[in-house]
Amino acid sequence: MDTNRTERDDPGEEAVVDDIIDLEEYARLGKQPPLSKGYRIKVNGEGFIVHDPKPTGREILTLAGLLPAEEYTLRVKAAGKPLEKVKLDEKVDLRERGVEKFKALPRDQTEG
Repeated sequence: MDTNRTERDDPGEEAVVDDIIDLEEYARLGKQPPLSKGYRIKVNGEGFIVHDPKPTGREILTLAGLLPAEEYTLRVKAAGKPLEKVKLDEKVDLRERGVEKFKALPRDQTEG
């Protein structure tokens, strides 16, 4: 098996990029991020590296040190769309075109 191939032998095969993908940059270019070993995301303006292309809201909050996660509301910003709420156990597909960044806010004490 040739592990050093640079082109896909099978048109249905997906290339894996060894680099860390900057989601904000791909969103700005309007490109869909490729499968990668890591993704650079921003939570409240601070950069973090995620290795799972489909982390949960809880995993993103935990990575950002926003604990306990239940005390925060997470929203995702995608290019050309308003902020969308992400539930704690909801997976976010980082490879979806346009995913830019995340915003986390402490929950209001009156929220459930």
